[in-house]
Amino acid sequence: MLRKQKRFEKGKQQFRSVYCGKCKQRKSCQLLDWEYCRSCAYQREVEKAWEYSSREKVLADKQAKQTTRIQQLKFLREYAGCKKCGSKEVDAYDLYEENKLVCQPCLVKKTGSSASPISFYEQNRWYQKRWGINLGEWLDTYNCLPANKNCAEKWLKDKQHLNNCACLEQKAKETYELFANSLKEKQEKLEKCACETSEKVRINNDDYTKCESCEETITAASKKRVIKNRNDPKFWGLNVAKKVLCGECLTNYQGKMPARKKYLFSEYQKRGYWK
Repeated sequence: MLRKQKRFEKGKQQFRSVYCGKCKQRKSCQLLDWEYCRSCAYQREVEKAWEYSSREKVLADKQAKQTTRIQQLKFLREYAGCKKCGSKEVDAYDLYEENKLVCQPCLVKKTGSSASPISFYEQNRWYQKRWGINLGEWLDTYNCLPANKNCAEKWLKDKQHLNNCACLEQKAKETYELFANSLKEKQEKLEKCACETSEKVRINNDDYTKCESCEETITAASKKRVIKNRNDPKFWGLNVAKKVLCGECLTNYQGKMPARKKYLFSEYQKRGYWK
């Protein structure tokens, strides 16, 4: 164990023994993300870029989320409780994702599982303990919520703080800059990253995959989670976009195979490898 730790510190143990969680094709190095390879980790950041393309967009998103949050809290406060068991605890997922009030204890009895329970009493207790404010007062008097703990502390010192509050704008600015710097940092690391790519096409399932042309089921090569050579167009000397093809679909490309591969392909057909 100590030897492995020393090797890691020296940078010799750079690669994990598992493949990228998204593309399943590359072993990710430690320069970007343990779970994803270089390309996939950077691509995930790029996909988020439109959400953080400007400070105005980030601010509008935070304002919309705060408005939704206020509506949900008011909705939760007006909840009279479950008609069956009388509990005021609702399922957090249904409230935040579906905007529904589903009794959490009853849901657990019915399905055996649920998200964490939530109630207005517990929410108000949390705000009082962490930020020192009364949630009901903010909802009734100001119809808003503090942008963060710092905003709540400023209000506690100065009740006129909300007249010139710019905490949400500052929070949006920090979020925008944080993402921009993170994206820039990952882009710089791409030049030094050295993710290892598998020579063969890997599959998500342990046992089988599907032909990319006709979607016929194709068995994998043992437990190695890679396709068999016979289903790899490159093995037959083909330069095509599709990476996994069944025997029937490969027949359509037989005329484009090199002479030696044509002969081998015929032999494979005679042996019944694709039956």
